[in-house]
Amino acid sequence: MKGSLSINQPAVRNVINRYFLKRSGGDSRFRIMSPYALFPESRKLDYQFDQIKAEVDKLIQAREVRPYGDIDPLRAAEVSENWRLYYAYMLGETNPEAYRDCPTFIDFAERTPRVVNAIIAILEPGVTLKAHKGPFAGILRYHLPLTVPRNNPPRLRVDKEIHTWKEGEAILIDDTFEHEVYNESDGDRVMLIIDIRRPMGLVPDLVNRLSLRLKRKWAGQFIEQSNGDI
Repeated sequence: MKGSLSINQPAVRNVINRYFLKRSGGDSRFRIMSPYALFPESRKLDYQFDQIKAEVDKLIQAREVRPYGDIDPLRAAEVSENWRLYYAYMLGETNPEAYRDCPTFIDFAERTPRVVNAIIAILEPGVTLKAHKGPFAGILRYHLPLTVPRNNPPRLRVDKEIHTWKEGEAILIDDTFEHEVYNESDGDRVMLIIDIRRPMGLVPDLVNRLSLRLKRKWAGQFIEQSNGDI
């Protein structure tokens, strides 16, 4: 499929985004917060942390996780071509390889209705995600760091707030604010990223569900291109 999920139909996306953000508190909405108030289901991932980390470590050793530039080159040009991503679950479609690669993570994604995307993200030393905004306001983004280098650990800026990741300490961010990431350490940062439907009222949530359903046609492409080689 040509184009980019993040870039196509900008006029329609901008109208929907403005509607969602207005219904979510406008500029007064949070930037970075603990996930448990809005995503209490994530506590299960805390309990399963060691098991998930072991599965992901094994996956990384066995599989060449593809750079974002190979998956969505148009969007990657705006963010980073070298950010490595493995889509375990996208827009309601499961990566069939994930049942072997990360079974605990994929079981959580499939059993949690609010989950939109479930991704394993690797940020190598020296890789920076340039200042950008999330393209779709219908989601909030959860981060659970599995591996964080101790020497000059990677950090995140969302609007004017700065966060330094710590292994096993999850956060929730609103990525529609401008944000950027720096890895100036000497090691890889390995992260679970989960996108959940943004909590909104009944009508905007229905609009959100419909919008996500229409985007589902992109899922297979992203999953296939992120799989890489064993």
